[in-house]
Amino acid sequence: MSQPSFAPNGNDGSIVVKAEKVNKYFGSLHVLKDVSLTVRKNETVIVIGPSGSGKSTFLRCINHLEKINSGHIYVNGHLIGYLDRNGKLVEDSEKNIARQRAEIGMVFQRFNLFPHLTALENIIEAPMRVRKTPQDAATADGERLLARVGLADKRDKYPSQLSGGQQQRVAIARALAMKPSLMLFDEPTSALDPEMIGEVLDVMKELAHEVTMVVVSHEMGFARAAANRIVFMDSGTIIEDTTPDDLFANPREERTKQFLSKILH
Repeated sequence: MSQPSFAPNGNDGSIVVKAEKVNKYFGSLHVLKDVSLTVRKNETVIVIGPSGSGKSTFLRCINHLEKINSGHIYVNGHLIGYLDRNGKLVEDSEKNIARQRAEIGMVFQRFNLFPHLTALENIIEAPMRVRKTPQDAATADGERLLARVGLADKRDKYPSQLSGGQQQRVAIARALAMKPSLMLFDEPTSALDPEMIGEVLDVMKELAHEVTMVVVSHEMGFARAAANRIVFMDSGTIIEDTTPDDLFANPREERTKQFLSKILH
């Protein structure tokens, strides 16, 4: 059965992510409540909000690491994780879901590198296994990506020989190696020591506007500098979706003002 798709913005193909009235429950806990969001090509959308607001859950739903209970999420025009049969969501095949995920890079709080592989081997594993990229081509691309994240001299180091910031930069390079159309970052600096946060954010700032990114982050300086739009979530809903200038200088909602007053000094 073919997958339904939408015609983004009059067929111009500019919409990468389209979430429509997404609901997610964990048992009786209603974690996402009619969440709708559109992300266009080469936009950097940063999602902020208090702990427990549903930010990370929503991000994980975009690549079907979490299953939604209702609504639709499309990436590049294709329904993610499901087939729509007469308005009813039916889980797609594992093969199709894996193929969709190959187009979506994800960087987690914890680096999730393979401990028995070197930095370079971590990066070339998926392109060779999933994309069937020849080893020579994968290695050349991996070395280029290591240089891009400032780690050309660490290609033969194992994760245990790298700092947290270096491991996270390898994780970013690994995600980029699959040439994804979308990058998702789930609080990528939250597990890092303070002095290592900047080196990861610097790499992400360079990526912003080159690749479509959705980032869950507590780093307000980074959000202000790198985002095209900032989405503020609270209690499972999107409260505001606006530009960094408007959010920080002139938040519309009282809840946004309360949140910002606590984290901006």
